[in-house]
Amino acid sequence: MFDLDLQAVGRLEELKSRVRREMEILSFATKSWVVPTASDMAPMPDVVIIGAGQSGLAAGLELKRRGVTNILLLDASPEGYEGVWETYARNYEIRSPKDITGMEGGIASLAIESYVIARCGQDAWDGMKRVPRTIWMDYLRWFRSCVDLDIRNETRVVDIDYDAEGVTLSFADGTDLRTRQVILATGMDGGGRWQTPDHIQQSLPASVWNHSSDIFDETKLQDKRVAILGAGAAAFDVAVAALDAGAARVDMFLRRKELPMRDVIRELENGGYLVHAERIPDATKWEISRFMSGLSQAPAEHHFHKACAHDNFNIHLGSPWSEVSWDGKEIVIDLPQGKWRCDHIFAATGVRVDMMLRPELNRIHEKAALWRDRFMPPAGDAESPRLNFPYLDGAYRFTEKRPGSAPGLDRVYAFNALASLSMGGLAAVSIGAFRFGARKLADAVTQKLFEEQIDKIVPYLDTLHAPGVTVPENMAAKLAAEAQRLARVELIDA
Repeated sequence: MFDLDLQAVGRLEELKSRVRREMEILSFATKSWVVPTASDMAPMPDVVIIGAGQSGLAAGLELKRRGVTNILLLDASPEGYEGVWETYARNYEIRSPKDITGMEGGIASLAIESYVIARCGQDAWDGMKRVPRTIWMDYLRWFRSCVDLDIRNETRVVDIDYDAEGVTLSFADGTDLRTRQVILATGMDGGGRWQTPDHIQQSLPASVWNHSSDIFDETKLQDKRVAILGAGAAAFDVAVAALDAGAARVDMFLRRKELPMRDVIRELENGGYLVHAERIPDATKWEISRFMSGLSQAPAEHHFHKACAHDNFNIHLGSPWSEVSWDGKEIVIDLPQGKWRCDHIFAATGVRVDMMLRPELNRIHEKAALWRDRFMPPAGDAESPRLNFPYLDGAYRFTEKRPGSAPGLDRVYAFNALASLSMGGLAAVSIGAFRFGARKLADAVTQKLFEEQIDKIVPYLDTLHAPGVTVPENMAAKLAAEAQRLARVELIDA
């Protein structure tokens, strides 16, 4: 149904042409305006975006449409495999509603609906409840081809240094790049890493456990007894993958006494919250974050029902794992109800956001203000890991722990999971947040670029010699004669 045949390819090419025509129609005031700068006589990008997945593409398009054209996107992944969608994601459909918008920057022909209809037809779109994951990734590839951004793949940033004049990026191949501003568009784990409980990592051979974010060979799960820690969306995705691979049984364990099924994120995807969430008082931001962290992302409906349809799938409520061990043949899990034995474990335990876990962010972490530096948590939260989030300024910019101690730190923007607490929860990792978040980000980036060239405005205007209107030939001759007369008068007066 969703195969990309020659007719579909033709329709998508026509749609791409329409996108570019609409961008031309909307091109007023989008011409390049930033005065070029150089470092050691080499041209400098005005902005480098680290990450060329959906966040990076959304940010890049918004900047391009603001007339910031000297930008470069970097991504460690091969071209076409940025982000999660065809690496470790296992959900059949993305969890966002199919009519979600934001990435396309208000260009209707660039929206996911236009793409799916051109590729698959109106009936296919009407019959969809959510967009299939692989279709979404194909959309991102097509999106990239439409917006024509400068993207460099298979490039890993290993260090980010900054000063009052710019930012220096160091790469894994030993080279450096100097730029004026940097945007971190590195997704959920770009500010930390996927977390697995220590008692799993330290007690078991690496061959018998995975995190739900790992890329692994699912065929090895055939006839295995699989145990999953966690019951959120990723847990059900792994459960279905194991069941489809022929696992002997799949058992899901969670500490809570009820299954998390509320999808509260959808309720916050509105034009009030997404625009103004960064203005919420810190105490309320903290309470929202605490509430959200107490919920797992509800599973995609199709995966929940598919898992539950298997007789060899079970959910165990009120079943925390106090200890995990390896007896040489099988895994032994200590539960309140007794011991449980299995062959393979998956930790669907989310991500830990902490810049100390990302070596390339060490210099930022050293000088940036964290929530623990600006906020007194309520009783019982003194050791919350949320205190390790950076305390941003409301426009995705890092702020100094001590004023004046880190010139240039405000040249780096966290358009990833690091922003979620300061920007009110959804920030930059939700597709729906791009509609307003990318604009807010671009406002801050362009403001700084503009402020740095205010003193060049008048000198630039004085260099303009081309007339703003065309002078008719008869008047041009009269003006030339008048100019000659004035020149003679000035000569006589001299």
